[in-house]
Amino acid sequence: MAGEYMNELTARQRFILNAILDKGPLNIKDLSRQIHVSNRTISREIAAINIVLKHDGIAIKENNSNLNINGKTEKLNNLKHSLGGIPMQWLVSQEQRMLLITAQLLLSEEPIKSAYFSYQLNVVEGTISLYVDKIQQWLAVRYLSLERKRGYGLIVIGSEWVKRNTFLELLYEYNPIDELLAYVYEDKQDPAIHAFFNMFFHKELVNISKDILEIVSNDMVKMDDMAYFSSLIHIMLSLKKVKLGSPISLPDYLIHDVLSSNEFSFTKKIKDYLISLNIDIPDSELVYIAIQLLGNKYIYKSDGKFAELGMSLEELSKEVLYEVEKRLNIKINCDEQLIMGLSQHFNPALYRIKMGIQVKNPLVDEIKKYYGSLFNVVNNACRLVFSKYNITMPEDEIGFITMHVGAAIERTGSLANKFSALIICPNGIGTARILLSKVKSAIPSIDRVVIKSIKDWCSSNDEYDIVLSTVNIDAEKNPKDNIIIVSPFLKQSDIDNINHYLEQHKRNQSSFNKITSLYKAENNNGSEEEKYEMINNMLKSLQLKTIDTKSFKEMIGFISESVYDENIISNKEEVEELILNREKAGSVVIPNSSVALLHTRSDSVISPFVGVYRLKDSMRLKSVGFSDENVKTFIVLLARKTENPYILEQMGKISISLIEKKDFTDNLRLGDIKDIRRSIVKILNEEDI
Repeated sequence: MAGEYMNELTARQRFILNAILDKGPLNIKDLSRQIHVSNRTISREIAAINIVLKHDGIAIKENNSNLNINGKTEKLNNLKHSLGGIPMQWLVSQEQRMLLITAQLLLSEEPIKSAYFSYQLNVVEGTISLYVDKIQQWLAVRYLSLERKRGYGLIVIGSEWVKRNTFLELLYEYNPIDELLAYVYEDKQDPAIHAFFNMFFHKELVNISKDILEIVSNDMVKMDDMAYFSSLIHIMLSLKKVKLGSPISLPDYLIHDVLSSNEFSFTKKIKDYLISLNIDIPDSELVYIAIQLLGNKYIYKSDGKFAELGMSLEELSKEVLYEVEKRLNIKINCDEQLIMGLSQHFNPALYRIKMGIQVKNPLVDEIKKYYGSLFNVVNNACRLVFSKYNITMPEDEIGFITMHVGAAIERTGSLANKFSALIICPNGIGTARILLSKVKSAIPSIDRVVIKSIKDWCSSNDEYDIVLSTVNIDAEKNPKDNIIIVSPFLKQSDIDNINHYLEQHKRNQSSFNKITSLYKAENNNGSEEEKYEMINNMLKSLQLKTIDTKSFKEMIGFISESVYDENIISNKEEVEELILNREKAGSVVIPNSSVALLHTRSDSVISPFVGVYRLKDSMRLKSVGFSDENVKTFIVLLARKTENPYILEQMGKISISLIEKKDFTDNLRLGDIKDIRRSIVKILNEEDI
């Protein structure tokens, strides 16, 4: 069928083909002027297009500097439909148009003109410009930048690994997973989804990818639907890039580790199958596919430490739970089952984040709805803890963590699913006790019941989840909304009313929503004055210095010497080693910022410290998705092993701002010491996250 191979064309080639089909014969000079390339480039693109078109007996011919297309009418019509066949459903909303534009930009190896999208979507270029502004912001938080230059076009800059992961995210945003799976499993053919896939992947590629998953199925743990879909898309992306001659680039050590591992021996089956189809897949793409299929095997360590962080997963779990505890009136950091569950989850979760592997939590919306406040608390705790390691925990992962914590709260009884009740019964103590017995029997969620007179109740300050009265109570004197009038014999209608109220009470007044003070008494954080003094002392020691070196080790030596001279640390060799080991373990770079965070805690630290150091010449350091980035500015955060929790929280705010606030990283790169101090003070003065 004509158009089956159109996804093999680049965006520019599609534009040229569209233009000739729509307006041909087309003058070469006019076309080159329109898309700002040379006549020679046009000729080269025409030759590439003709290689694809020959499958359908179609060819673009040049005659007297004019381009025309020849072929059977039916084939040409099918071709035109294939190029411009965007379902009308996509054209009704701004979000749908932006999704289509973003998807094409993510997979393009060359700049795409706004004119191309204008033609494709049948909107003016000014509208495309507005879309691009929003797309640029959306990509920025995913460590990708969108470059746009007049006469050049639009192109996404960033890690290829991240680009592919972001493409998968787009698919999840486009349609519910069940509808995407329906397409994959061929249960139904939604026109919009079908057209979307056809724009990027031809049917043969989809089938080859499915065959690969079938070939390796015996080597895999049984996949659920989400894992199957994710793996399939990544295989399709890999094969597409191989076809286009632009495979992913991965570090040599990673390629060697995977291909030499017995656990990844299934890669030979994949390679042999592709060779039988005359597809020569590079080792980098083979490793990419292998990691998507069985990536978590790559970093499981017997010592219980995640390679990226170099710390105990148990310690990490306790640190997160500590931050959760501070915000809820509960005690959960001693729950061994919870700590073990979180530790087991963090290993693959951190690996997925490090590798840029997308995970979809289909329950995240339900979790956010049911565990409302708890989800927010867990999210903020993870922001504080993981920002120190330049890690942003995605919402889907937060959902899984929230489920662990929520289950523990319910398991320990900290959740307000056990209620207290007060019985007011003027008919006598005997009647009240009958009612008490009936309440305990009929409503097990009420585990504490007290009997009082109206007078005693009015004169006390005791709080109860629900008040059951056999008589009407003066609403003006007692304006509480937890009073339910019941029969002394507790009719079924009374039981229904009580259960309904308690269910609402559980949702609205549970411990998930009882956010208390940031610090408990046992934390012994000191008075407000002491806290402010600690922060002021830390800011007084703030350093801004320039270092003339191209060696990371020499730079760390300079920094450790500098803080040692200021009596901030007692053992410069130990601090230097800790920072060096942290950099070796994983990236310290804040992506797309030219800024890196050096953070450590040690008994050698005498007082908490913040410092900023700039290099005369930038150095190349590893960043996200196996990419490298030029870094010129380093912010250093030093804390004691037994640091005051208040200080740690304030340092956490700084770490979070590095990831979430571009103006802060810009200030670190360009501002003087007054600017930097002012911006840090502003961050610390913000309300607690």
